[in-house]
Formats: sequence, C-alpha cells, structure tokens
Amino acid sequence: MAGSSHVDASSWEQELNKMAEKLKGFLNENGKEAEPEKSAFIFHQMGLLYKDQSKQDDSNTKKLSLIRSAVILNAAVTRQPGNEQFKQSLKDFCSDLLKTAGAKILDVDLLKIAGKVKEMAVKLRKETNESLLMLKNISFDLRKHEQKDLENEMIANIKTIQTQITQKYKNMMKFVSKECEKIMGNPPCKYSITGMGSLARCEITPYSDFEHIILLEEVVQEKENYPQTLEYFRWFSVIFQTIIINLQETIIPSVAILNFKHVTKPGEREFFDAFTKRGISFDFIRPYACHFPLGRMEKTEKKQFTNEFIKPVSEMLTYLDEDEDLKNGYNIPNVLITTCQVYGDEQIYQQFYEGIKVALQSDKLSNHERLMQQLNEDLKNFHAFDSLNAASTDSKCNIKRLVYRATSTVFISALGRLNSIDDGSSFAIIDQLNNNNIIDDETAHLLSYAVAVSCQVRLKVYMEKESQDDYLGEEQFFSIFDNQVFANLLDTVGEKSMVDYFAIAYNLQDVLGNEDDLSNLTFSIALKPRDTFFMLYLFQLHDRIIREWESYSQEQSPKTLSEDEMWIRYFVAHNYRSMDFYKESLLMLELLEGCDIEDPVLKWSVLCGKAACLCNLDRFQEALQFIGRVKSEILNLNLSESQKYSHRNEFAFISAECQFNLKKYQLAIDQFMEASDCCDGIDQREMPTKEIIRANCHCCIGVCLYELGDYDAAINEAEKSLQHYEQHNGSVEDKCDCYSLLGRCHLKRKKYSEATEHFQTELDLRLQFVPSEKQDTFPKLKGAVTCEKAWCTVLHGSLSKSASVRRTSQV
Repeated sequence: MAGSSHVDASSWEQELNKMAEKLKGFLNENGKEAEPEKSAFIFHQMGLLYKDQSKQDDSNTKKLSLIRSAVILNAAVTRQPGNEQFKQSLKDFCSDLLKTAGAKILDVDLLKIAGKVKEMAVKLRKETNESLLMLKNISFDLRKHEQKDLENEMIANIKTIQTQITQKYKNMMKFVSKECEKIMGNPPCKYSITGMGSLARCEITPYSDFEHIILLEEVVQEKENYPQTLEYFRWFSVIFQTIIINLQETIIPSVAILNFKHVTKPGEREFFDAFTKRGISFDFIRPYACHFPLGRMEKTEKKQFTNEFIKPVSEMLTYLDEDEDLKNGYNIPNVLITTCQVYGDEQIYQQFYEGIKVALQSDKLSNHERLMQQLNEDLKNFHAFDSLNAASTDSKCNIKRLVYRATSTVFISALGRLNSIDDGSSFAIIDQLNNNNIIDDETAHLLSYAVAVSCQVRLKVYMEKESQDDYLGEEQFFSIFDNQVFANLLDTVGEKSMVDYFAIAYNLQDVLGNEDDLSNLTFSIALKPRDTFFMLYLFQLHDRIIREWESYSQEQSPKTLSEDEMWIRYFVAHNYRSMDFYKESLLMLELLEGCDIEDPVLKWSVLCGKAACLCNLDRFQEALQFIGRVKSEILNLNLSESQKYSHRNEFAFISAECQFNLKKYQLAIDQFMEASDCCDGIDQREMPTKEIIRANCHCCIGVCLYELGDYDAAINEAEKSLQHYEQHNGSVEDKCDCYSLLGRCHLKRKKYSEATEHFQTELDLRLQFVPSEKQDTFPKLKGAVTCEKAWCTVLHGSLSKSASVRRTSQV
C-alpha cells in the first residue's frame, strides 16, 4: 500500500509497474475494465503514489505528478462513489495541493467549486438536447425550393445553438478562472485566458476539451520577479485543471501514464478508460496534443524538448516562426492562429490577435507554402471518398474524423487563412468568402449547409452518448454486407442530409485538390444527380437508389449518354448486383459496355462488374471466356499501377470462383493465389478491404484443398486466414467460415475433440448476433453430442459459399 512515506524513484516506478500489471488482470481483450469496482483500489493506490512522489519531484515534474494524481484519485471515486476512504483521499489531495501551490486561501473547497461547474454543464447539456430535438430531418422527394428553405432553417438553427453553447461554455471557464484568481491571490501582472480550437471557431460542444493558453502583458519578462510570476500562473493552471478534473469527466489515458505501456506486451491492447464518461477536461498530455498552459511537460525519444503556453504576447508569437514550428512539430501555429478571449485583460488578447495578423502578412509566402503543404496532407487524410470507402467495410467509424473534419475545421479554415480572413467561425469565413466574390451564393449556401450538418452530427452523437465519444459502431460486426456504421451515421441527421453533406465535401475537396495555388482562387460547386447517386452507392442505400433511378430515368431519356449519365447507370447496375438482381445488373452493364467509355476507371468497373454477374448467374465458362477476352483491353487502359493491380485482383478472384464451381480445384487455387499476390500492389485507400480479401483467399484455398483431400494443408490455410482476420478486423461471418473449415478438416482426420471445439466456437460466434428470444430455436451443441451431430447442426451454407466474393467492389 502506498502511504505518505518517501520511496525512491526506482522503487516508486516498480510499485507503479506492479499496480499496472495487477490492473491487467481486470481488463478484457480490448484493454477495458471488466470489473471497475475492483480497479478502483488500484487507481486509489496509484493516485496516492503520484501524490507522494510529487514531494520529491522538481518544480515542473511536481505539477505533472499532481495532475496525474488528481485524475487517478477521481477515477477511484467514480468507480466506487460510496467509498469514504477514496473520497477523503481526494479531499485531502485538494487541501494539500493548495498548500503546495502557495495559495492565499487555503480553506476553499475545490470539490465544491467543481460541483457548481458541473451544475452549469448539466444545465447547458439539457438546453442543448432540447434545441436539437427541435431540428427537423430533411427528406428526399422535396421540391428544390422546399429543400432549400429547410436547409436555410437548419443553418440558422445550428448557428444559434452553437453560439449559445459557446457563450455558456465561456461563462463556465470564466467562473473557474475567477475562482482560481481568488484562491491564488492578486495576479502579479495583467493576463488573458485565451481559448483555442472549437471554442474559438464557435463550434464547441457541451462535452469538449478546454484548449487554452495564458497570455501575459508585455515587459513582464524584463522584471526581476518574472520567475515568480510564471510560478503563480503555473499553479493557477494546476488548480484550474484540478477543478476541471474534479468534474470526473477526464479519462485516465489523457495524462499519459507510461506504466500502462510498460506492462503491455506486443499484440496486447493497452489499457483504455472506457468507464469514465469523457467530457469537459483539459487537452491531452500527449506529444501530439498539450494545448493547455503548462504545455508539453515531458520529453520523448524523438522530441527532446518541452514547451509552455504561459508567455508574454511577443514570446507566444514566436511559435508562429517556421523554425520553431518545425522544432515543435505538432501543428502549434495552426492552433494559435484561431483564438478567442475568455477571461482577463482584453487589451492583451487584442495585442496577440493583431500580432498574429502582422506575422501572417509579413511572411505571406512562407505561410502560404506551409498552408498548402498542410492542405495537401489533409486532402489525403480526410478525403471524403477514401474515408467513406474505408468506413463501408469497418465495424465502427470516428465521426469527428469522418464527418466534422472533412469540411469546417480543415478545409474551410484553410480557405480562410489563405484568403487572410481572420474570423475563426466557419460560417463567418464562408460569408466573407462570398462577400469577397471568391465563391458564389449557391456555393456559400452549400458550404454553410455542410458545416451545419457536421456540427449537428457531432452534437447529436455526443449528446446521445453523454460523452465526448466520437465512435459509431461496435467492436465487431457479423457481415460486411450488414454495415451498422452507415445505419447509425445516417440516423443522426437523416439520409438526405448525410448524402448531400458528403457530396458537398467531395466536390469541395475535388476543387482544392486540383489547384496548385489557392491564393487567387475563385470557384463554385453545385450538386448534380451523379453526386447523389455516387454517395447513395457509397452508403449502400440500395432501396433509395432504385427509387431515385426510377424517378431520374423517367425524366432523362438521352439518345447518347454523357459521362455523368454512364456513371449513374453503373452505380445503379452495381446496386442491382448488391441486391442479387444479377440479370438486371448484367443488362445495364452490357448497355454500358456498348458505349464509347472514355473514363478508364468506369471502363474497368463495367467489365469487372459484368464478369461478376456472369459468375453469379452460374455462367462460369462464359465468365472465364469473357475475362480472358478483356484482360488485355484493361491492361492498355490509362490506369495507375494500383488500379491495374486492383483489376487483376478482381478478375483473378472471379476466375477462381468460377474454377471452383467447375470443380477445377487446382486451377482455382492458382487463381486465388494470384488474387492474394495482387493485393501487394493495391493502395489501401483505393481498396481498404485488401487485407480482408487476402485473408479470404487463404480460406478459399483451404476449401479447395479440403475438396482435394489435403486436410493438413487446408488446416494451415484456414489458420492463416483466421490470424489475418484477427489482425485486420475481419467480420464474424468471415471467422465463422474459418472455424467451419477447421472443424470439417479435423472431422475428416477423425480428430473429434478438435472438430467439436471449432464447431462450438463457430456456433458461439453466430449466437452473439441472434436475439436472445430466438436462441432457443437456434441449433445448439450438447455436451454429449457427437461430431457427426455437430456436423449436421452447426455447419451453415455450402463450401461454395466459403468461396464467394466477400467484399464491396470499389470504383
């Protein structure tokens, strides 16, 4: 047990490692606590250890240890709220902190102050929920003017909601700042608490971090008491953070406790605090974060430096210098450029604000180059098509990355800076771009609508989860053809708004990605039918595509098809195939095959689609002949190397499936091996499922070997496949195919206990996705059931099903 007695550094680390090792016993395979009430005792001990160690630390390390102690002690209390010992330890910690900080008022109750802030937060969240419930989803089948009226209404409502949240969030932080000032006594100089991030953009949520810095008045650095001044504001910040931590919404990983990593072996999941409802807190103490006054307090192996965001205005502005930026290497200038005044002296903030404008103008060329470089990186990281493509086959998605950053925080902010627009709000930037004739009225409307949708999605997800939890989806999913990620995402604001949002984001990114110099760019975007069908296709909204196609085809009957109209027909054909309407799909693809298609990607997609349809219609020989005929044609298309590998992979897989169904198992193995080898040359962004396809190839090869009677080799392939699925988040159905194959092979080898074990594993996995009320009717294994009975009751589908194409074809 950790008490108040001193322990040296090495034994202190050993104690922490022992506790972290003990914590592992309470974690599941995903690194989450199985029994939080038991973990609480470990966190209580660790919190006391950090508090005790702080007495031996130097000035800076002491503050870090105390912050960690505050977070971990609060974690213990939240897991056992009735434990009087834990609550007393936290109360004692707060009292001792005030003495250590040299506070002027020592009898103040930091927990009581946190309680008042919590009341303000609860009220804000209740009001936000009520406002969100008033918003209406926009449906398909509206007239254009009706749709635009509803879009304008949504934009206005979201602006109002975001403005209200921002002001009330600032009021909370003002309250905490005033309390800290009272506690610490009269400040030694004038200062400004300056907000950053989504608060400065007027896009804050009731669960967001408080990213901020402390600006000091100029010339304070020239005074003799400057070191004492810095210490005042450092302790001011520690007390501020402790009050926020006492809201009990700060997750443990935010304070980067390395001992959790030290006891984690390769392949194991590191501890993650899934118990704490993450909400209002300070920014993470991580090398890529640290956007709070105490800044980066620890060195890392690659970055041997620390920094601090308690500085006079002139010194804070040095972070905008290119060399300083490169040294720090985690995007400090982009964060400091967009700020807002929260509390303190407004003149100091105004000096900083004006200083940023001067710095950006004085080195315009360098800043432009840096912004363009960052923009190009963001276009790769947050591209709408690539992101949706990846999400289409994943079990969960990060809505902050997938939705929110695809427009407002990244690209509209970049357009603002490139055009010297210094207002942080995305809506205000759009208005200014419109006023400056950089974009037209329609483009301004679409971009504003996209920002409104992205803000609404983030707010709704956070409010529903009562936490700053960006993820939609589950740890695992049954089938890639049953994508709950998209279903959950579309439920947040409705299908129409989500489809239009990504169509707008895709068009905006397309404009930005095709320009080398954006400083004099004027542009416009408009949504076309092709954009709608493209997004419906990516979202796999099969019924909606059919309805939209029926309406569109009645209005459009061109004699010759434009490229846009050919793409629309391809999306519809692909949709038919996804719905198992292979004849309808084939008819449309053959129509397109007869057109003069100039787009090489469309040409390739049509031909691959036709081959897949022929195979699914059991026209195996015809499919093989067709593939043999068009292979060379596709090789001559103007495709990237990755695209060429992708089409070879498609054709090889379809050929393998045909050969398997023709009972030519060795030829099928050769084709599955070629399909797997082709995955090496495919860009992950073009086909995010490539590793799942490779795993599927191993399983299919195993099925062929099973048919050839080589059971040992089949087992080897099934185990390879299973291992690959585990590494790359394969679906439960994929894994079930492997366990089924393993069971069959062991049954043939008369290894009955092994066979039964694999069949039971398959059944258990499937049962996870069967409603409890229906499980009595689901085939079950009994303890005394023989493997022959297991064969009958557990096996699902046929061997040919295992060889089917388990993927979503990509454009």
